[in-house]
Amino acid sequence: MNKRLTLLFFILCTAGGCILPAPSSQPGPPLSTLYAQFQQTLTPGLGSPAVTRITTVTPEPPVNLPGSTPDESEQVFLHTGLPQALLAAISLERYRLLSEPEDSSGKIILGPVADQNPDAAIWTYALAAPFFTIEDDVSFENLQALWQGAPLQEETFTEILVSASTRSALTPILGAPDPTIVKSVAWETLLDESLSRRSILVILPFEELKPQFKLMRVDGSSPLDQDFDPLDYPLSIQIWAEGPWGVAPPALPSGNYDPNLKTILVMTGVTALTRATAYQMALRGETFPGLDIRSWLMDADLVHISHEVPFAENCPDPDPVQEDLIFCASPERIALFEDIGADIIELTGNHLLDYGEAAAALTLQMYRDRGWLTYAGGLNLSEAQAPAKVTHNGNNLAFIGCNLAGPPNVWANDAKPGAASCGDYRWMETAIQQVLSEGYLPIVTLQYFEDYSAIPSPQMMSDFLLLAEAGAAVINGSQAHTPKIMGFHDNSFLHFGLGNLFFDQMAVYYQDILMEGTRDEFLNRLVFYNNQLVSIELLTAKLEDYARPRPMTLHERENFLSRIFDAASDHPIERIP
Repeated sequence: MNKRLTLLFFILCTAGGCILPAPSSQPGPPLSTLYAQFQQTLTPGLGSPAVTRITTVTPEPPVNLPGSTPDESEQVFLHTGLPQALLAAISLERYRLLSEPEDSSGKIILGPVADQNPDAAIWTYALAAPFFTIEDDVSFENLQALWQGAPLQEETFTEILVSASTRSALTPILGAPDPTIVKSVAWETLLDESLSRRSILVILPFEELKPQFKLMRVDGSSPLDQDFDPLDYPLSIQIWAEGPWGVAPPALPSGNYDPNLKTILVMTGVTALTRATAYQMALRGETFPGLDIRSWLMDADLVHISHEVPFAENCPDPDPVQEDLIFCASPERIALFEDIGADIIELTGNHLLDYGEAAAALTLQMYRDRGWLTYAGGLNLSEAQAPAKVTHNGNNLAFIGCNLAGPPNVWANDAKPGAASCGDYRWMETAIQQVLSEGYLPIVTLQYFEDYSAIPSPQMMSDFLLLAEAGAAVINGSQAHTPKIMGFHDNSFLHFGLGNLFFDQMAVYYQDILMEGTRDEFLNRLVFYNNQLVSIELLTAKLEDYARPRPMTLHERENFLSRIFDAASDHPIERIP
């Protein structure tokens, strides 16, 4: 209608007290649904992988629950920085949500942990970077400077990626964020960036940490340290309820970090306590090889050792220049494994039967007498193929392994001890699926064909991918005397070779050509939390004295990681066409 008719209609309605008919409508969705939708616009993607783009909206006015009329005491303001995991853990159905805080209403807010509220939830955030990042540590001072738009010249990072809620949560700690540096992105973008080579940082709630990210230390502290205390960590916040509440405020969880849900497993490469390594042990003491890395291993909850040779009562005195490749270790050498806290012994090695079946049986008995788990080898084929299962802090791990390279006489059968043959991998696929159905995370290791290259063969990539697609959480090559590249396939971590651990290859020549890298070593520090693999820390060492690995210097580590990471970037993991 035109303006005159509209005015006339309004006058008549006013004079006559007419009432406009109310439009018919269906009851709205529950408040919890509306609030979840609202929060998704504030925290795009980190807790909801289905979100693919960021949308900024103005919150709707408070909405009544259908059939209810809450009074003022049932109104509540929620800080926009509250993490989704906390919101999912509390009940909000009875409350009317406020878009702004009011003195007369309850509030759930957050702030630094400096003045701790005893009733507050402590929420820990992780600082991370793409997996192939060389740097390991960022000072809080430099992180804060970068966040505020004033990066220091020596820092290599140029951007910080977060969700909108994380940005809001950390602003009281880090200050006002510079929008040209601190950027909100969707979960898919974060995950894509985790395997890039860009100089970026990511901050996310600890419960959303994935192994594709490299966890960075802040002033030397990491949530994955054994002695980690959230109250002493600069990226922790506290969350609490305050203000007048008509009834008791919703119960908050205690936090998002529980040390009783964490397990640290260290996986290692080739060990053979023979030849020059054994000679050094006889000369300097049985525990000599572990001297410089013992703290790394003792700090772990579980330590994996792949010992390729048998213990034998008739093992001769070690010869550092032994020419043949028939290997053994004297029984007293096992003191090294006791000293470094070994827990899980892999038996995929080529040399397990070098001193006959009796030595193999003795070796197995020595491990079992000490309560250590063994896998991938046994007194018969059934034992060799049986997974070694361990549960620690609620994390269920199952170790499965096989020998592909042979020689055939090392393979176990129904009547003979030895290593489990890989065969066509069908039995391993079945074993992986079985332990998954029982709630275990499969850790798979293979004694593959040896070479001295950092790059796996196309067939090796294809074989590892087969096991990844069967459901293995981790797949390691145990054969490598030089470290190889690593990468991910979906949620599986594939490392094609860690290099030696305790073995005497200071210099290896093939047709008068020096094989580079035999002194370089990876020890993989795998961290599991709440029965999920959440982080991988690549520890790096260099062999000394034909027996003793030591932590690399900073310069050595940077050069080593640069070489391996460049090779990994140039050779993406893919199956043979």
